[in-house]
Amino acid sequence: MNHFFTNKGIDKMKKIKLYTILMVSVLLTACGTDKKIEKQANNIVDAVENNDISELDFIINGTEELAEDEELAEDEELADFFETDTEQGNGLMSKIIKHDTIEVKKVGKDAITYKITAPDLSNLFSDMKAGNVTEENIDSFMDDYISDAKMVTNEVDVSYTYENEKFSAEYDTEEFINALTGNMVTAYQELIQDVQNEISEEDNNEESN
Repeated sequence: MNHFFTNKGIDKMKKIKLYTILMVSVLLTACGTDKKIEKQANNIVDAVENNDISELDFIINGTEELAEDEELAEDEELADFFETDTEQGNGLMSKIIKHDTIEVKKVGKDAITYKITAPDLSNLFSDMKAGNVTEENIDSFMDDYISDAKMVTNEVDVSYTYENEKFSAEYDTEEFINALTGNMVTAYQELIQDVQNEISEEDNNEESN
């Protein structure tokens, strides 16, 4: 007699059916969670594509005020790249991200990989100094410079958590904002360091005199 028709065979089939149901349930739950995370991950993509600075600021910082973030308070230069005033749609960040492209490359277990292409602004401030940019011509200079800049692509991993249907991602990092601004954060930090060095040299010269 076929063993599947015995009591042991029937019990074995029940166990297999139970395991199958449990496996499908786990897979469906994981798949549903992945789709929810992917949807959340694409919110910042939509903000960039729509050139929505207020929404971008909110997603990155979780508040309306960038400077209130304790970690970023130590790096105040990052705050200079955001303008949340909806009447100032021509702010620096807006000028940059309208040229940006961003896509979700991968959603991992605890990190999302973004591919970001932006105008290369790594030499912006040195070129501004060389070009004798003034308060009167800075807007037109920035428009032309950003439009004419070659594009640079960076891939950035953003850590995230998804617990109790709540998504939280660490977009407020120097690496991510640097990628959005085409390495301008790095260039800005170098500018600050150069200024500090110049001040230090002037102070030393005054002391020696």
